[in-house]
Amino acid sequence: MNCTINKDDIDNAIVKTCIEIIQEPLLYFSEADIQQLLTEELKKIEVLKKPYPTLIHKGKNSKGFYKASLLHREYGGGDGTRIDIVIFSDNDVKQIDDLNLKIGNIYITPEFAFELGTEKTINIGKHLENDIKKLNNVKNTGYIIHIYKDTTKSPTGTKKRDNTVEKIKNAFKNAFEKNKCTNDKIKKLAILLSPFKDQTLTKGKCEIFNGSNCKWEKVNVAYDDNLRDKIIDQLKYIKKTIINKESNEANRRK
Repeated sequence: MNCTINKDDIDNAIVKTCIEIIQEPLLYFSEADIQQLLTEELKKIEVLKKPYPTLIHKGKNSKGFYKASLLHREYGGGDGTRIDIVIFSDNDVKQIDDLNLKIGNIYITPEFAFELGTEKTINIGKHLENDIKKLNNVKNTGYIIHIYKDTTKSPTGTKKRDNTVEKIKNAFKNAFEKNKCTNDKIKKLAILLSPFKDQTLTKGKCEIFNGSNCKWEKVNVAYDDNLRDKIIDQLKYIKKTIINKESNEANRRK
């Protein structure tokens, strides 16, 4: 009997991880930390807690088979690439006949897959394009989660802050605003954190990119429900709405 991996459970794990990082931005130093935090949350999902049998025998003449997890990190994406986190279906795991977790010497197409990024990612625009290529064939859903942590302390209204805002716009915001991925299976979540400004009152500690209107929306980091709603909106967002909106605007101009 095949087990069912519920997308809502996956989404909830992403939400919990992101809220944790938004409220405690020092939890991660690099992308590897975010991978770890998300993987730990995903492992709480019931069907991901246990391993499943493969077709690989435990030894000559053995009737036993080795088991494998549905959840893996840095799995092969083909053409020498690696996918940050993948989740297989139990049916695919049951067909694994290669020690490198392949079926017939071919990497498994994940049920769910995740690509992550941080402020330390080089050339975010190109990185985003490559992530989309790796996730294009995912069976259920591919997630691109990019968290950019602004570590500068300069307060609002200063030249240094203005320069920082411009730098973030060019390096991070523009990459997501200009990207036109139309694969509905791929969900993009971009979060900007600016928690370290050296001033008494700090507005805009968290901004989340809204793909439906291509705007960055400020969210109060103290309100879990507000953060959850904004994040869930992007994980469930269907990109065709943008295409339809652009098409309607083009027709009105004719």
